[in-house]
Parts: sequence; structure tokens; C-alpha cells
Amino acid sequence: MRTIFFILGVISSLFATAQQGGISYGFRYDTVAIRAGTTFSNSLWIENNSTAIVTLVQLHTSADISGLLNLPDSIVLQAGEKKWFPLKYFADGRTVHSNFQQFPVMLTTAQKGIMVQSRAFFIAHLQQIQGLVVDTDEPEIYLSQVSRQTSIFIRCYNNGLIPIRFHLELSNIPEGLEFTGNTTELTLAPGQQQTIVFTAINKSRGRTATDFQVMIRALDKTGTQLAIKNLRMMSMSSDKRLGLNQSSFSQSPPNTVGLRYLYVNQGLSAYQLQGNGSFFLADSQQLRYQLNADYINSPVQKGFNLYDTYIDYQSRKWGLRAGTIYELLDFNLNGRGIKARLKTGRSRSLNLYGIDNNYMLYNGVGYSPQNQGSTFALVYQDQSAPERNKTFTLLRNSNTWSQINTSLLSGTITLPISEKTYVAAEGGYSLLDIKNAGSRRGGAAGVKFVHNSRRLRVYSYNYYSTPYYGGLRRGLFQLDNNIALVLGRSNTLSATIRLLHNTPGQLSNFGNAYLSAANKYGNNTYEIGYGARIGSLNFSFRPYYFTQHIRMQAGNENWKSASLRGKLNLNYAYAAHTVFLEADNGYTFQNTSRRPQAPFLSSRINASYRGQVLGFSAFAQFNSYYLTDALALQLERPKYTFLSLGPIATFSLFQQRVSLNSGATYNYSGYNHGSNYAVNGNLRWHLKHNWTVTADVLYGVSAQSMAYNVARGSDASYDPGDPTLQYRYSSRQLRFGIEKGFHNKNRLQERKLELFFYADLNANDHYDEGEPVAPGVQVRIDGTIAITNRKGLVKFTGEKNKSYAISILNNKNWSLLKDIEMILRKNSRIEVALVKTELLTGKLVYVADKYADAPPPPAGMRVKAVSASGSMFTTLIDEQGFFHLYLPEDQYTLSVEAGALGFTMLQGNQLVQVQQQHRKTIELKYTYQGRKIEVTRFN
Repeated sequence: MRTIFFILGVISSLFATAQQGGISYGFRYDTVAIRAGTTFSNSLWIENNSTAIVTLVQLHTSADISGLLNLPDSIVLQAGEKKWFPLKYFADGRTVHSNFQQFPVMLTTAQKGIMVQSRAFFIAHLQQIQGLVVDTDEPEIYLSQVSRQTSIFIRCYNNGLIPIRFHLELSNIPEGLEFTGNTTELTLAPGQQQTIVFTAINKSRGRTATDFQVMIRALDKTGTQLAIKNLRMMSMSSDKRLGLNQSSFSQSPPNTVGLRYLYVNQGLSAYQLQGNGSFFLADSQQLRYQLNADYINSPVQKGFNLYDTYIDYQSRKWGLRAGTIYELLDFNLNGRGIKARLKTGRSRSLNLYGIDNNYMLYNGVGYSPQNQGSTFALVYQDQSAPERNKTFTLLRNSNTWSQINTSLLSGTITLPISEKTYVAAEGGYSLLDIKNAGSRRGGAAGVKFVHNSRRLRVYSYNYYSTPYYGGLRRGLFQLDNNIALVLGRSNTLSATIRLLHNTPGQLSNFGNAYLSAANKYGNNTYEIGYGARIGSLNFSFRPYYFTQHIRMQAGNENWKSASLRGKLNLNYAYAAHTVFLEADNGYTFQNTSRRPQAPFLSSRINASYRGQVLGFSAFAQFNSYYLTDALALQLERPKYTFLSLGPIATFSLFQQRVSLNSGATYNYSGYNHGSNYAVNGNLRWHLKHNWTVTADVLYGVSAQSMAYNVARGSDASYDPGDPTLQYRYSSRQLRFGIEKGFHNKNRLQERKLELFFYADLNANDHYDEGEPVAPGVQVRIDGTIAITNRKGLVKFTGEKNKSYAISILNNKNWSLLKDIEMILRKNSRIEVALVKTELLTGKLVYVADKYADAPPPPAGMRVKAVSASGSMFTTLIDEQGFFHLYLPEDQYTLSVEAGALGFTMLQGNQLVQVQQQHRKTIELKYTYQGRKIEVTRFN
């Protein structure tokens, strides 16, 4: 541990030395906590250490991160002078793209002989890390021992305020298991959801673990993790071993080291050392590292394991990474080795991989094969933009376990047709050399078409690979075509055709006990849909025709099914509360497996609630949905039932220094009469000087049927109440740790604020006797939400001498009588008057100017409404130019603060009369003169 701290200290000192020069600059705070839809600020200091007067200008100003308050076009510093410049930003879709985002500043001067620091940046830490939700229909996925494959439906939902671009990445995949599915980049608008289908295929016999977790991560184009889902994959005959629900350590802020102790059943324990860091050096150099090491201590095993560990150095021209390498190159690249990168341009690079096919860097526990083969790859990447990129891969893999050598050449190219339309094409050629079975050639081709406009969205993805293709998707025919027509502001019509057919070729090498028993499975979906948004409620109804077919390896059986189904989706989001319901009900009129006998009805229900503190999720399936469900049944008792439900709780104590997450889960499998119960919890206690104490606890109980047979289901004579036919066991895991962060945090001096909310019946801004208190009102301060108690009270603890604005989330048309902004200098109590309000909606309409530039989005502009009695209400305009105000009955003068941003209002102030039960929508016209060109004619 001391060695690691020493290394980090040396690197930090090198970093500090590199910053010395004629001109130095930096930010007041290196990390700023932000929330979507609010403003945030920082201060930049610039110091002239030279003996000359220096004029500085900013380099590489990006429109994406332009702020409400920016640096001046030029900065003049006297010799030895130091200046501070405030910067202010609005957290919307144009400025914030990731959970930890850099906001850089690069300055330069035209004067010779003056050294200028290359760059400075601060990190904006997005606190609302719930914009993207990744979930599955079922908490546990069962791999059939007969069919040896299953389909996984991954639901992605954007409940944030900004569009999200991402792709899915699956990791922790054990040897012998293969996943096929769409890993291309997707875009979800706010409130939009999409279901992505992956197929898991078990290609080995007896070597793949029967109970393991697959990590599903949603990553943006920079590799930043947006969401994570741990999915349990189990055999239908397994014991459902319970695993510790851990969040990835990479979720921690950069430059953190942690030491943990893990205790599991039967005396198994381990010491875990984990760390990650990122350091920016001089001349745009960056050094990153990640460390994961375990010391296993058990009665029968003792040893040291090193895994998922690397060190990565990047400069402007080249980069080198050594240690654990895991990437998807139309091939699951996973092992230990070296990745070298030669950067041929700003977004172009040539990458060379040399990898040993072993995930463990060092394994001191148990048997580890000395040689599992190797992989060499050469990859060219051009990622100029998401809609304009190219990738070409040349790969050679030698797998000593399967005794198959793979040579692969593949590539993808994406080209824009217009601003809203692009096409992409992909293809590949492979050669498989199989021991004692000759060679197999394979190929793949795919094309994608995407169009996104205000009224029409088209997505078409079509892919085919031959049965012996050596890439990730072997023997796959996939058509995924969707068209959506937007009607008005909140209605959508859609039509979808999806075809998925798996026909992988069978690879066999009996000398190595290797046999692929993947079945020929496919399904077709023909769907139409209608969706609408009513206020905070989103709903959609999608009837569809669903067919399936599967060819069984054993008995050479061919099963088919056909169903008419309808899927209803409801989503309600209000403040910190989100309610989701998905009900899929259908009528199956054909089922040649006769498990159960057609016709029959079936239902799948997925429901969840997420709040700031409490949440609940539930999944239920009644009767068979997939053809593979029949594998768990037998003819005498063809009834498939599965139920999973449980609450979760997340809250903070002691001014958010202690955070606690807890949950409970109950699962019931009707086809084998099995149940399990699990309770888990996670605690983080933030101490001074960036120290954190952590604890994870899990306890579970499982009850299984001893009479259950995978191939035949439960016997008809099975009695679930007979204790002699059941067995129970428990599982517990405890983990305690301490973390040390090397990132700066502001030392806070805290003060308390008590707010008393009441109904101001006479609107005099004074609490009079007899006026009722206002319980159950949701109050927001600086992104934190609380609810008033039955006495109308709510308490906050904030930073001393910091300015706070008080707002409420409109419940039952309540609104503040006036805006309240204050500086919290001491412990305070404030009476807050509430009045009944009505909604006023407005939109800014741009009027083009012949000699003016196209305007940036008006997000962040402030709208003021001043009543006849002098009360003032304000709100911010969103990216689409809309604003919403809840106002008491009165006459108001509307104005927009636009001058500082280069906008000019064309109508001046506008009078509006607000009355109960009479909602109004107004338009305010504006033009943009941020870079106005004046034309003078000389005669």
C-alpha cells in the first residue's frame, strides 16, 4: 500500500513540475458536482510569471461546451499579474455528455519566447446517474441443458433530460459461452426506450459454469460507462448459488485506491486491493492505471490472483497499454498482453494487439492451463464522428482448448447522406482451421440505414453470416426494421419487422471433448404500435404477430409456435419518481411441442417504481412465452410460472456523508417448485481527507426440489409439501473496506436551513393565524429534494456562505408566491408562502436575420413574470425553446433576459392575464445577433 501511495505522489509531483512556465493557469475546483437542468460554475485563475505584458487567446473553443459566461476573446496580463475569471455553464444535452466530463481550457499567445501551459481542465461529476436504465425482463436467465441456448431481452430506457448515445458491451463471459446481438451505437431520446435482443449459446459440454454473472454495460463513444446491469446466467438444473451484488469499482471517481476484506460461506475469505487513476501530464500526455488483486485465504486454498489490471500511457502521437486487454473487434478479444497505438490523425489510429488468451495476469490458486493460445490483431480506426467512421480489422486467433485457429478480416464504414441520415455497411471473411476436421470458410455482410428527423424516424439493420463465419455472430440472419411517424408533439405511430434466425454450423472435436450443440432457433415479429405522451405520462400499445421455430438436437424434433400478442407500456415520471409497467399478453394458437397444448393464454408483466429513497421491482410470467420454456415442463403438468419481486431503498444520512443502499428479492419458479430469498445492502461512509469506509452484505436462502428433472420437469406425483423431497441451504457474503481518494474536495462549513410552508390565502406574503400548513410538498434546493412533514416543515443542511435558490415541484397547482434566493451565512428559518397556480406555457420562435449567424439553442435563458402586485417568478428555457410557469391568478408582465447571450427579443415585454382553469400558451419572437454583420454602402 505504501508503495502505491509513493508512486502516486511521485507522479503528482511530476505533474506539478510540468505546469511551471511563463503563463500558468488552473481552476479553483478540480471537481464540480452538477445536476441536469441546472447551472454550475467554476473560476479560472491565470498568472503571468514572465517579465513582459502578455496577450492570451483561447484555442479550440468547442460549441458543445460553450457556457453562459465564457472567457473574453483576449486576455491581457501585466508582468507578475494574476487574474480570476468566472465561468458558468448550463447542464443540458449540449454541454454534458458523460458522468465524469472534462471541461478544458487551452490558452496560447502569439508572442515569441513566452512559455504557456498547454491546458487546464476541471471535471463535472453528473450526480443524476440515472439518465439511462438498462434492465432485463427477468432477473435470472436459464441456459437449457438440452437446447443449450436462450434469448435475452435487454430493455434500455432514457429517463433523463438529454438524448443519450451508447452501445452495449457484455463482459465476464466464461469460456465456451457466446453472445450474439446488436452492439452498434444506439440513440435514445428523453423518455424513449428500446429492447435489444441477444442470444446466448453454450458451445461447450461440462466446462461452462452453471451459475455466473454476465456484466452488461452501456458505454458512450468515449468508453464512459453510463449504466450497468449484472445478469445471472444459470442452468435450469443448477442450485441457484447466490452472488454478491457488487457495483463496478470503475464507478468510483478517478484516482482512488481501496483495500477490502471478503468473507463467504465455509471459511472462504479474501483480501482485495483495487485502484484506478488518471493523470494528465505536460504536452497532452495522459497516464492511467487500474488494479485488481485478490489474496485468497481458505482452509484448502491460499494464493494470490491478479486480474483486470493495466497501465495505459497516451500521448499526442502514440499510446501503449500493458496488462488486461478486453475489446470487441467482431471477435471477443479478452486476455493479457499489449496494445500499441499509433495516432495518424486527430481521430485516426492504427492499433496493434498481442494477447495471451488468459484473463488472469497471475493465478496462484488452483489449476491454470499454461497455454490457452494467443491472439494477434491489427486494427485501423477512423472515428471522426459517430456518423462518419471506419474500422478495419485483421486478426489471427489460436485457441488450444477448442483446437481451432481463426483468421479474420472484417470492416465497417459509416457515411452520412445528409444531416439527419446516414448509412453503414459491414462485412467480413474468415477461415477456421479445425483439428482433424479440415478448414471452413465463412463470410458476413450487413447494412444499416438510419434517418432521424422531427417527424420521421427510420431504422433498418440487416445482417447475414454463414454457418462457419469466425466472427462474433456465426450463422445469423437478422432483419430489424422500424419506422416511426411523429404526429404532433406527443403522438407516434410505428411499424416494425424483426426476423432472427440462428443456423450456426456444428463444430466437433471429440478428442478434446468439444462439441457445439447449438440448436437452429429463430423467431419473427410483425408489429405495429401507437405511443403518446400526456404530461408526465408516456404510454404505448404494440400488437404483434410472433412466430418461433426450433430444431432440437436430441430426437431431431422440430417445434413451431405462433401467437397473437399485445404489449402495453406505461411510464410515469414526476420529479424523482418513476413508475414503469410493461404488460405483454397473448393468445398462442399453435404449439407443436404440446407443452402446453395449444390454444392457451400467457402473460408477462414487468413493473417497477423508482423514487429518491424507495423503489420496487416485480416480474411475473404465467404460462409459456418462448418455445424453450417447454424444456422445463413435462406433458402431464404443462404449467410454467415464474415470479420475482422485491423492494430497494437508497438514502443518505449525516449531510450525505453516509449513503446506504439495501434491497430484498424473492424468486419463485413454478415449474420446479423452487424458491429463494435474498437480502443485500451496501454502505459508504465518507470521512475527512477523502477517506471512505465501505461495507457490503448479502444473505440468501434457497429451497429446491430434489424430484426435479431438467428433461422431464417435476414428476406428476411430486408433492411440494413433502419435506423429504426438498432441500434448503443458505449463503452469506460480507465485505468490508476502506478507500482513499486523491481527488480534491471542497472542505465544507455547514449551516442548517429550516423552511416552513403554508397556504397564503390572502397572498400577503405573511403567515396569518388560521392559514393551513402545507404537508407533502416536494422542495428542491441545489438539486436536493425533500418533502415537508405534517407540520409543513423541511430541513436542509448546506454550505456556509453559498447562495441557494428554493423551488418546489408543482403538486396540486401549488406554487411559491415569490422566488426565494438566499446566502446561507448562519442557521436560519424561513416562512415560505404558497398559492394556487395555473400553468402558463411559452415558446421562443426564431426570426431569421439576413446578416446574422444561425443561432445556438436558447437553453438557459431566463424568463421573468412580474405580477401587478410586484411578485416575480422566473424559469429557464429548455433546448427546444419551451418554458413553463405556474402562476397565481393575476396580470403579469413577461420578459426574457437575453442580451448577455447575443439574443434580441423583438416584442419587448408582454402582458398576460392568468386565470384558474384557463391554461395559456404564448409565443415570444427573437433573433440572434451574437455575431451580427453590419453592411455599409459607400456611394
